Amino acid sequence: MDRRQFLSGLAVAGLTTACATSSKKSSGGAPSTAAQPVETAVPTTPSTPLPDGIFSLGVASGDPTDSAVVLWTRLASAATTPDGGPPTGDVQVAFDVARDEAFKELVASDIAVARPDLGHSIHVDVTNLDPDSWYFYRFRVDGQTSPVGRTRTFPAPSAKADHFRFIFASCQDYQWGTYVLWKHAAAENPDAVVFLGDYIYELSLGDLSPAQDGSRVWASPPPTDLATYRARYAQTKSDPHLQAAHAAAPWIITFDDHEVANNYAGDVGQGDVDQPRSRDRRLAAYQAFYEHQPIRVTPEPDSFESLELQRSLRFGTLADLAVIETRQYADAPACRTDASLISDEGPSCAALEDPKRTNLGAAQESWLADTIAASKGTWFVLCNPVMFASINTGTAEAPTYTRDVWDGYPAARQRVIDAITTAKVPNPVVVTGDWHASFVNDVAASAGGPTVMPEFVGSSISTVIFGTDYRAANPHIRYFLGEHCYASVTVTPKSFTCAYVYVENIWDENADQPHRHVVGHRRFPRGHAGLNGHGHGRQPGPAKV
Repeated sequence: MDRRQFLSGLAVAGLTTACATSSKKSSGGAPSTAAQPVETAVPTTPSTPLPDGIFSLGVASGDPTDSAVVLWTRLASAATTPDGGPPTGDVQVAFDVARDEAFKELVASDIAVARPDLGHSIHVDVTNLDPDSWYFYRFRVDGQTSPVGRTRTFPAPSAKADHFRFIFASCQDYQWGTYVLWKHAAAENPDAVVFLGDYIYELSLGDLSPAQDGSRVWASPPPTDLATYRARYAQTKSDPHLQAAHAAAPWIITFDDHEVANNYAGDVGQGDVDQPRSRDRRLAAYQAFYEHQPIRVTPEPDSFESLELQRSLRFGTLADLAVIETRQYADAPACRTDASLISDEGPSCAALEDPKRTNLGAAQESWLADTIAASKGTWFVLCNPVMFASINTGTAEAPTYTRDVWDGYPAARQRVIDAITTAKVPNPVVVTGDWHASFVNDVAASAGGPTVMPEFVGSSISTVIFGTDYRAANPHIRYFLGEHCYASVTVTPKSFTCAYVYVENIWDENADQPHRHVVGHRRFPRGHAGLNGHGHGRQPGPAKV
């Protein structure tokens, strides 16, 4: 199945675009660790006892720096129901951070307040931590203790790290299969997980399980308001393998389109063509996204008119990461007609070539150019939600393109490439999600020009596979495989090695023999790039360069 076939089929199922407004107020705080002995914080007992299983959604951490990390949980006793179940008012929740899993060496313990305005979610930005250090954390309330999570800080910006191991992944539609891949990812004990979008899906397609047992059917209607988006996140986060992956390492998260609706752009839903009719739906979706993710937003938002997700992270002198999103400020995909509303795929048109078109927005584009210019790491890693390289999905004689990815914004893509070449950034790499198949692409300085950087595209965790191989019309595609996977990356001063970790049957939670295809990128002098690799499994790796 390719993207066009799958998305065209959704026209039969229907795309819901109804709107609703949401209410928001701020909560939370930013406590620090201290040098003196730490006393265990004691939260006030709620006036009404909380039901058992209040930490049913697990715990998570994210956005690590060399001295801080964000801790997350959400109190939810009936999370997939419209009101989420008790509690209903403000609740004091204690959190503990320790060097050991038994919590005998506490470095922080304090109180956060879970408020109904943000779905009783908690975001704690724990500061004054030691660089390049691992910690354990937990939450406590009314006699209940959350699962224990493991997190870490990154090395100081001037520190010379010898390796950095991270997972990147995307596209985990709950209804399309189990999260067995997250079980394997958690077992790798990475330094971080980079999630590149489509954490939830707004589409409801019924029972897709081979046994037709209803085990992965959405329990709530297609989301259009805050309550239904919360329910989608809650059901997704109920999965034990996903919870284990969140508890294993800090996550660095951005969003793509399905956190709101297929192929949306700003306030323009896909069914809106080019008219901004979906603002209220976007605001509700953004609030639910924030409520369920360990992301650093300072100060905590009281409006979701915008949600600034672009940020940079530094892993010592080894790697600089730049995280972007390509939906919030995007111009609506060009060339839309009644026939192209579902897939946004087809030939180019004059509007698509408009140099003013952007998928980042002016402010994010400027930020990214400045971040590229300031990069000092051995490696520069662009964490990017959608296909960056140009992919002709047609033929050489009749080319077609997917117009909601970077192919729909060629001038904006060229500006990013020009920023990289102008700054002479050493060893740039792009890691990408969204496509539901794995690629390694050469990204050229211009059409027919020299390669600037490789792009590693990871397949989906569970969403339907797009198995069409486009290499015949795209010689810059160096590797392709249409199977479910995550990507496991090891960065050293001399190499960037990406192992695609596949399972053949996403419905088999006992799949204990994933197969790995390893592709590598060597460190080169400025202005040069090259790929080499080998495969482990049934398919060959990319051609050597």
